[in-house]
Amino acid sequence: MLQDCVRSSGEYMYLEIGSHLGGTIQPHFIDPACKLIYSIDKRPESQPDERGRSCHYTDNSTERMLSNLSHAFPSIDKYKIVNFDNDASDLDPGEIIEKPTLCFIDGEHTNQAVFADFKFCLQVSHANAIIAFHDTCYIFKGIKTIKEYLSSHSIQFRGFMVGGSVYVILLNEAINNYSDKIEPLAINESEYFRNAGKKLRKVRFKSGYPRLYRFLQMGKRILKSPTKR
Repeated sequence: MLQDCVRSSGEYMYLEIGSHLGGTIQPHFIDPACKLIYSIDKRPESQPDERGRSCHYTDNSTERMLSNLSHAFPSIDKYKIVNFDNDASDLDPGEIIEKPTLCFIDGEHTNQAVFADFKFCLQVSHANAIIAFHDTCYIFKGIKTIKEYLSSHSIQFRGFMVGGSVYVILLNEAINNYSDKIEPLAINESEYFRNAGKKLRKVRFKSGYPRLYRFLQMGKRILKSPTKR
């Protein structure tokens, strides 16, 4: 859907933070309208997460990603992708020469990291870009901070919570250009964030106190079981 939006205006550039094995790069890799892809991923073996645990990534390398894409689509030049094995905050914005009109943030799932990744995308992308986020169920506080930042800097935007735990921000003229396409897919943002907060607190408790969590769950099952006479 977001790809259809940006390609409706002709050629486009795509930037992704947190590419891993390249699954979300594939649609843009094979799209002739996409002229260039920026892949930014510091390729850690593990990284922190708002769920209160570290996420591990086995054999997380640019070489593996490119090999997967080349094997699946041998006729497409892998040099269409410009790779940076860096954290976005460590990358010189001047390295992003062609301004992307679509950015996808799926890197470290902490509120602090997603805000830093967004500020980088805002700096290097087109003024009328779309910036989207994955796994909003974990970084919804970061999304709130981003919206406050945009408002405080008088940057026109409109945000949509859509399916697949994806949050979409339209900047400036993108609001008029794409809102009618995205709005029908939007769900209630406040309700989603509220439910996500409840689930995240439960996940954090389970990660931080696994034995106590199992004990409480056992107690619930006992209370729910029918009384035998």
